[in-house]
Amino acid sequence: MKQPFCAPAEALRCVLDAAAALPRPAVEHIPLEDACGRIAARDLCARMDQPPFHRSPLDGYALHSADTAGACQDAPVALPVVMKLYAGDAPAAALPAGCAARIMTGAPLPEGADCVLMQERTDGGEETVHLYAALKENQNVVFRGEDIAAGAVIAPEGTALTPAHLGVLAGQGYEKIPVYRPLRVGVLATGSELLAPGEAWAPGKIYDANGIQNAARLRQLGFAVERQHCSDDPELIARRIQEMLSRCDAVVTSGGVSVGQKDYLPQVLETLHAETLFAGVAQKPGSPMAAARLDGKLIFCLSGNPFAAAATLEQYALPALLRAAGRREAECTLSRTRRTLTTGFSKASKGTRYLRAKAEGGTVAIPGEGNAEVHSSGSLSAMIGCNCLVELPAGSGPVKPGETVEVLSFVQ
Repeated sequence: MKQPFCAPAEALRCVLDAAAALPRPAVEHIPLEDACGRIAARDLCARMDQPPFHRSPLDGYALHSADTAGACQDAPVALPVVMKLYAGDAPAAALPAGCAARIMTGAPLPEGADCVLMQERTDGGEETVHLYAALKENQNVVFRGEDIAAGAVIAPEGTALTPAHLGVLAGQGYEKIPVYRPLRVGVLATGSELLAPGEAWAPGKIYDANGIQNAARLRQLGFAVERQHCSDDPELIARRIQEMLSRCDAVVTSGGVSVGQKDYLPQVLETLHAETLFAGVAQKPGSPMAAARLDGKLIFCLSGNPFAAAATLEQYALPALLRAAGRREAECTLSRTRRTLTTGFSKASKGTRYLRAKAEGGTVAIPGEGNAEVHSSGSLSAMIGCNCLVELPAGSGPVKPGETVEVLSFVQ
């Protein structure tokens, strides 16, 4: 007897747990400048306070605040200038009371100085400076460790590194950092109707869009990809999957997963003695999707309909693959927010339904101005520019502009 389809949350939990149980990828040390998008293989911590000294945030004069008392435009305070400091200089001596230090942005404050007056509030004197404003202690000072303190975690293990991470790590003097080796994913589009890009078109044939799209999304998230397509031949499909798994860490297929006469993927998984994690999700689109495990590697079998394949890739395959690649779980799954619709959808939803959409600020737009036909699982063009899914719970009626809906934003 066929088992009932599992709920979306159950399917996601199943594949995340399976991915987390796999051994983490090998660790490699790479140059910091090459690490954008890579996954930290251990906690990356601050080696020193940043900034490493009290410094000036502006061009002006370093002073003892007590020496500025009463200074104003009509009654300036005059002080001798006893030193000049540029960024990169190390003060040779402390600043005596009753004296000023000419200082530039980024330069360290000399010992004793507890404030900086911007040059616009002075006469700009080089030997003697006239101060036109009084300052309080610690005014206009960037303190040692104000940005980050030594020992603080900059990027926890499992973090996908961004340019901002790299900038902070560069400020700590990191030259190389440990990251996980990128997973290699095999992308296999199945279907005797498929043509490779560049092949001459023939009646009844279509070009492989799923393979290209799925591979591109995987590469966008840092995976190495091997892409192929093959005909509806169960022995050939099984052989291709086995070959791919010999070189890859996981395989993502599209097509042949439903109940048609040439939907061979369930049979292929059985032939390969793969352990089925789930077979079918109670949602539209993408309900026939299956996930399996074979020899410690993951297999995801997606629908051949382009949007169904894209939606379930985002919902289940990518989170699991990112988790297997070493990312922290919180960075693997689609974030949920509530947003206001600016367009509607005209169909009722008997079961849980997911619609492609474009989120911006606190609003979300469903393409097609309410035309349900745009949301056919086979529609490709309506996906352009979409960055999220709108979730409509089972039993929902048509939705209208102004209603608030659950939005699942794609992983970045």
